[in-house]
Amino acid sequence: MNPFRVSSGRRAGQRFDAQHGVVTEALIFLGELDPHAIGDALEDATHYEPTPVAQFESMLDALPMPVNGFTFVDIGAGMGRVVLLASTRPFRQAIGVEVSPALCETARDNLVRWRRAKPDIPCKDLRIVHGDAGAYAFPPGDLVVYLYNPFGEATLERVAERLAQRDAGTCYILYHTPVHRRIFDEHARFHAIADLGFGLIYALPSMPRSR
Repeated sequence: MNPFRVSSGRRAGQRFDAQHGVVTEALIFLGELDPHAIGDALEDATHYEPTPVAQFESMLDALPMPVNGFTFVDIGAGMGRVVLLASTRPFRQAIGVEVSPALCETARDNLVRWRRAKPDIPCKDLRIVHGDAGAYAFPPGDLVVYLYNPFGEATLERVAERLAQRDAGTCYILYHTPVHRRIFDEHARFHAIADLGFGLIYALPSMPRSR
C-alpha cells in the first residue's frame, strides 16, 4: 500500500489537493516510510499529518505585523502544504525543513506543481531542505517559524535554543497543537502573544546589540 495515499479523512484537505493538483493529505507514520534514511532522528519524530488549511491561515492572520521581508520556515514540513500556503503571503522566502527523504521528494514535486499552477504567487522563493530540525541553521533576519507538533521535547528544546541564540532580527513562532509548550513558556526569551485554542503564537524579540 502506498503510504502517500492513506488519507487523514479531512475533506477540506482532500479538496485542497484536488483543486491545486498536489498531494498533501495523508496520515503517515515515519517508522513505516523510510526509517533507515531518517536514522536516530526517528526516535523523537511524530507522524505526518497536514495542517488544516483554515487554521494555518488564522495563525498567519493573528501575527501583529505584516510579513513583508520576513523569511518563513516550516519545521517538519512533511509534504509541503504549509510552505505552499505561506507562498500566498508576501514573505521574502518560504522554507520547509524535513527529515524524511521520501517526504522531501513529494514536497519538492508539490512545489513544482504549485509554481506551475500559480505563477503570480507573492512569494516565489520556495525551498525544501532535507535535514534534522535540531541541527538546522536558521537564516538571518526576521523570521516566522511554524511547528505542527513535529517531534518530542528533546528536539524541540534544541530548536528553541537555536532560535533563542539568534542576535539579529525579530522572530515569531507559530506553534500548532502545542503539546510541549512549557519549553517556550518557561524560557526567558519567548513571550506568548496570542492563543487561538488550537495553537499559540510566541514572539522572540531581537537582542539589543552591545556597544
